[in-house]
Amino acid sequence: MSWWPSSIMRWRNSSLSTLEDVVTCFDKFTVSFEFYNQSSYDAAQPTPTELTAWTDTIAALLDVDGNCTSVSVPSVLQDVYSVTLYEETASDSTQSFCILSETNFDPASGFYLRGWGLFAVPASRPQPARSLHFSAPHPVFDMNTPMQASALFKRTGAKSLLIAGRIRTAFREPTLCIQTDPEGGPYFKTDPAHDTNEPFFGAAKTVHVWQEDHGGCQAASCAFVQMHGKAASTCSEDTAYMSTGLGRSDSSLAWYTSPADAPIKRLQREALQVFTTWNISLPSDSSCGLTATTNVFGRLLNGIAEEDVCVRDADATTVSGQFIHIEQSIMARSSEFYDAWAEAFNRAFMQ
Repeated sequence: MSWWPSSIMRWRNSSLSTLEDVVTCFDKFTVSFEFYNQSSYDAAQPTPTELTAWTDTIAALLDVDGNCTSVSVPSVLQDVYSVTLYEETASDSTQSFCILSETNFDPASGFYLRGWGLFAVPASRPQPARSLHFSAPHPVFDMNTPMQASALFKRTGAKSLLIAGRIRTAFREPTLCIQTDPEGGPYFKTDPAHDTNEPFFGAAKTVHVWQEDHGGCQAASCAFVQMHGKAASTCSEDTAYMSTGLGRSDSSLAWYTSPADAPIKRLQREALQVFTTWNISLPSDSSCGLTATTNVFGRLLNGIAEEDVCVRDADATTVSGQFIHIEQSIMARSSEFYDAWAEAFNRAFMQ
């Protein structure tokens, strides 16, 4: 059953007046808890040809500058995904975006048929621009993070937005990649932060390669930011907990406390100026265990070879500082703080 074409028609005279509204709408199609068995998961996964087409389309979108509709979805994906120019209709916005999104859903469940995710870029490159790339790996599970990521993407003049299309527990089969979480339980195959077979990882990797090919990721203006959410009982003293993918070893703590500039240090400093009553911590400030040392994309950014990201942590000798992983309380993810978060990012990263 095709959903997207009729929805595009409704957008023109609908309440979806902002990018955040659009992402909220798509969030409802996220493949949910224990939806897959082995056969349905296998059917939903991209074939090698489809994965290449998916990442090629993402790379093409990153080159868009006023020519969104010129990006053609490869024939192998034309029944799966579409590229659409979306123009905000809110009275205070003239922004527009190119959105790569899935076109079909399962009529019985209401979920995406394939669940690879959503990708967006500005329809025209802002000048000057920050080389920020926002993502939300854990939709639904980390409530509100897709909408928050889209709001920050828009408000900072960032380069890209990537949102996973499956909840991390959509297929509760333990991954063969990162096998154990900090509490000793398993990570699952549909957890894109811990499984390299998820289409999200391929997309994130493509964004990184594109950035490296377009001037590299300069610390003053560039970072790859993952927005996450934590339970109220987890690291309860921290309103927001930031990590660059290093843990709490002596050398890692020394990296966080050294006077050397790094994106995450600037962001923490500016966020504390904006959120004066919040506790915003780095691993050097807090005993919280949510350090993102097992995040596969974080490991890749921090110098670990792709073939080793399932088995090897980054350390202070390899860390790039390009990765920013933010765990947040439910309050910190709420829409009333979107503008304040954007202010912190805009202060921390030059145009």
